[in-house]
Amino acid sequence: MQLRHLSTFAAVADTLNFTRAAERVHLSQSSVTEQIQSLEAELGARLFDRSRRRLSLTPAGQRLQAFAAELLKLAGEARAAVAEASDTVAGSLVIGGLETLCAARLPELIAEFHRRHAAVELTLKTADSGSLRRGIRNGDLDAGFFFGEAPEETDVRSEALAEEQLLIILPPNHRLAGRTEVGPEDLANDAFLVTQPGCIYRRMFDEAFAILPKRPKPMGEFASLGLIRGLVEAGLGCALVPRSALAKHPGHVVAIPWSGRRRTAPVTMMWRHRRVYAPALAAFLATARECL
Repeated sequence: MQLRHLSTFAAVADTLNFTRAAERVHLSQSSVTEQIQSLEAELGARLFDRSRRRLSLTPAGQRLQAFAAELLKLAGEARAAVAEASDTVAGSLVIGGLETLCAARLPELIAEFHRRHAAVELTLKTADSGSLRRGIRNGDLDAGFFFGEAPEETDVRSEALAEEQLLIILPPNHRLAGRTEVGPEDLANDAFLVTQPGCIYRRMFDEAFAILPKRPKPMGEFASLGLIRGLVEAGLGCALVPRSALAKHPGHVVAIPWSGRRRTAPVTMMWRHRRVYAPALAAFLATARECL
């Protein structure tokens, strides 16, 4: 079995979609189909059931999926061990982060790492926290950065590198604009702008007001903190945000420190655990710990 065929199989098995798998492994959809057919011919078994509207793994495919993950992991560790022995920091890394962190905190880290290890090609991608975790688990990302605590997962490691202050942002003419800090009771009756359920910023809002018998009613759900900041500036309501959300574009809003039970949110780095780390990834993790 060729490793490239196993890598393609793993992508299709994870996404159950030939188009998305092709994007993940940077191949055309026809090449993905050819590789899966070659692997099935070599093994003498169908790996995917294509008879229904939704692609699914056959029993044989399910058995192969676990072995493919182990074989690909072992191959990666073998490459890392060889690179470690050669004492060369080179190659490529794909790093992911929340849009807010990519704009405010990660540029300094990326620039410093490039100064130290110019031979490493870095790609930085923005995504929501759920996509970041999935990307690390399936190997699309080498490391990811997000707010909040990472759940315990097998073969995944995480580390809180910093604490981000939480702020309430208000329209300039808000009644609390002169305060030095505000808490849940101060804003119980105010309109809030929030992100969609499942987003880390929405979780911050829900946890911040959990102590109240009745939390403020969100007046709308919006896709990004940049949009929310603009709507607060326009006088549409208030929002709870990490300080990084205002770092590059503070706008005309009033920002007041949050005095709730949790006044900060951890900035967490997450990566996939390996027995042997490639020198490039080991160097990046070390630089992140130092810079952040």
